[in-house]
Order: sequence, then C-alpha cells, then structure tokens
Amino acid sequence: MILLLHGIEDLRWAMLPEKALAAAMLFWPGLLTRRLTWVSLSILAVWNNMGNWPFLVNHEYLITYWVLACTLALYAFVPTAVMAWNARLLIGLCFSFATLWKLLSGEYLDGSFLHLTVLLDPRLSSIALLSGVSAETLQANADLFSRLQTSGFSELRTNPLISSISLLLSYWTLLIEGLVALSFLCPRPRWLYQRRDWGLLLFTFTTYTIIPVFSFAAVLLVLGLAQCEYPQRERLYLQAWLLIPIWMVLPQALFYLLRLLVG
Repeated sequence: MILLLHGIEDLRWAMLPEKALAAAMLFWPGLLTRRLTWVSLSILAVWNNMGNWPFLVNHEYLITYWVLACTLALYAFVPTAVMAWNARLLIGLCFSFATLWKLLSGEYLDGSFLHLTVLLDPRLSSIALLSGVSAETLQANADLFSRLQTSGFSELRTNPLISSISLLLSYWTLLIEGLVALSFLCPRPRWLYQRRDWGLLLFTFTTYTIIPVFSFAAVLLVLGLAQCEYPQRERLYLQAWLLIPIWMVLPQALFYLLRLLVG
C-alpha cells in the first residue's frame, strides 16, 4: 500500500511500473508470497532509486531497503525472523545517521534549521501563526527567500518566540531520535531495549502531526510492526497506520478551522 500510495509528482510515470505491480500484489494476495514478484518489485524500486536519485527524498530509500529486506526474507527458513532483524536494524541505523547528521551540521544545535523551516515551510505555518507571525509576513518571507539567489542575502522577519520554539523542537528532535537509535541498536540497557516501540511511536506521533509526511510515517510504522514482539503493541502499530489520514492532519485541520471561525 505504501508503494501504491506514495510518490513524487515529477516521477509519476517513472514509478508507474512499481505501482502497478504493488497494486497487483494488493488485490491478488497470492503474489505476496512469490519470490519472483518480490524480486521484480526490488528491481523496479532500485532502478528508480538509481535513475532518479537527485530528486528522491529520504524515505524513498528507506522504502526500497525494506522491499529488499522482504525479498531476502522469502529465501530464509524463518522469513518473519529475517524481517524483524532487518526492521530493527533499519530503524536503528536510520535514526543513528539522522542524529549524527544533525549534531555534525550544527544547524540543530542553535535551532536555525527549524527556525528557517517554520518561517518558510507551509506545513509548519500553524506554529508560526500561533507564535504571532501573520500570514502576510509568512508570504512576504516566502517571496523574499525565492529571490535570494539573485538579490543576495536578506533577513527574514520573525520574532523571539519562534526562535525559542525552534530551539526547543530542535533539542527534542535530537533527544527522541537519539533515544530511538540507541533502543533499537543496543540490547543494553535491557529496560530501554524492551521499550523501544514506545520511543518510535512517540517520535512518529510528535513529528508527523506537526510535519505531515505520510510515506515516512507509514514506513516507520510498518518497520515497527515487523519487529514488534508484543501483541498489544502490534495492534497499536497497525491502528496507527490505518488511522494516519486522521491523526496526521487533524491538528492542522482543527487549527485552520479555528482560524476561519475566529477570523
């Protein structure tokens, strides 16, 4: 379903073969256990990654790694064990590299990355508006930023509250991503390893209700489900996945509805 539903607008036709195969696997479940089907899907996914790598976003590669892991699992004696091991490793490495990049770049340590993102990314406009920046100011910032390459450096309009919120969100991101990386890669301390699912679920809900990226949230929940050892948490992963269209967009929808009612 992830392969079928996600995509990049500019690569719609390039991704059509893998989407068609994913649709066939969805509607004819017998294809889900055939090695040839998964090998074909892996080839298509890798081919798209190699041919269009400058245009792809991070989770595109993560989805392809997972398709490859599922393909390899069909050649194992215990496919579910192979899938669980790969899922834990993919989650751990993904969050480890994400944390390392943020620490090395320095743009998270001073909050500047998220500060700029809040001012320019429409998906985070609710944070800016709640912090006292008007919609007109956000539009002016977007227009100004689009002219930076030709007109040189300019200072965007902001306020101290957004700076503080951006710094707080930056350190929260570093903390939760580092915690997820540690809990999935290291079996010690045992209490943290046994509670790794809660860290991943907490990251997913706190991140993607603010920045609604369907495909990234969906693949992380699928990976979490594949490696989960507790039935109750498995149900939670599955319910969260199925309810993505509700919990991911609900906070922003309520915010904009409130703005319409007030304004």
